[in-house]
Amino acid sequence: MSHTATGELRFTPTYLVTATFAADAALRREPHRAAHLAHMRDLLADGTALVVGARADLRASVLVLRAADAPAARARLEQDPYWRHGVWTAIDVVDYLAATAPTIGRP
Repeated sequence: MSHTATGELRFTPTYLVTATFAADAALRREPHRAAHLAHMRDLLADGTALVVGARADLRASVLVLRAADAPAARARLEQDPYWRHGVWTAIDVVDYLAATAPTIGRP
């Protein structure tokens, strides 16, 4: 998020992503969990991901990603082992107006 010369807020393209787990995800994910977590670490390290995690009921992963556009955000998650091995059955990407401490001018 930034301010234009007129003071208007301009948000960095950010997306709220929900990746739905398969009904048998508890079984499917185990062989792929280490690779999935490595992918999540990479997304956090390169600044693509602001937040990664899962719903407390473990029905879906929830992420906040920065990307050029929604297809680019989706493409990054389609590289994840959970998607490639059927742990996730759907990926939903929606525009998200992310306001974080650095973007609103707080240390």
